[in-house]
Amino acid sequence: MDDLDLLRLEADTIWGREPGGIACDTVFVTVTTYDGRAEVIDGQAVVASGTPTAMSVARSWVLPSPPTPPSAPAGYSLVHEPRDLRRPVSWDADEWALLMSGAAGPWAAVVDGDEVASLAHCARWTERAAEVGVRTEDPYQRRGLAPVVARAWATLLADHGKVLFYSADEDNTASHRVAAKCDARPLGLLCQLSLRR
Repeated sequence: MDDLDLLRLEADTIWGREPGGIACDTVFVTVTTYDGRAEVIDGQAVVASGTPTAMSVARSWVLPSPPTPPSAPAGYSLVHEPRDLRRPVSWDADEWALLMSGAAGPWAAVVDGDEVASLAHCARWTERAAEVGVRTEDPYQRRGLAPVVARAWATLLADHGKVLFYSADEDNTASHRVAAKCDARPLGLLCQLSLRR
C-alpha cells in the first residue's frame, strides 16, 4: 500500500465507511500525503444553510511492524493483562470495565504499584487496522511514558496482521514527538469537516 492507500484505510478505521460515505456527522474527509496527493472522501452528513460545522486537522503516522520492544522505565512495571489496577480518573467505569475485560482489544500500561501512569489501547479496531489511543495521567506527564506504552501496544498487535496507525491533532506537538520516539513513519494529513454538535 502506498501512503494515500494507508490514509484512506485510516479514515475508514477512524470514522467507518458505510454505503453513502463516511459515517457519523461527517460532511467529508480529505486525506493528503506529504508528497501532495489528495483525495476527498464523502461523508453521510449534509450541510444546510446556517448549519454549524467544525473542521479538525490531524497528522498521521503508521507504526513500524515489528516495533522495537520497549522496557519499563526504572521504578515502573509494564503490564498488558488485567490485574488489580486502580481505575484512573480519566476513564469512566464502563469504559474501564470494557478495557479490562479485553473486549476493547489489546492494551498496555506502565504502572506505578497499582496505579496506571500511562496506557495505550485500541482507540479504533477493524479487521484490517487499529488506531492507538494513549492516555498519560496528569501526575505522570512529561516522563517519557507515552512512547513506551505505544510501542508495547504495537508489540502486542504485531502478529495480528493489522496496519497500526497513530494520529494526533495538528497542534498537539507533544503527541507528534511521541510518534517520532516510536519510529512511526509520517503519512500525511487527515482533515474532517463535520456537523458541530
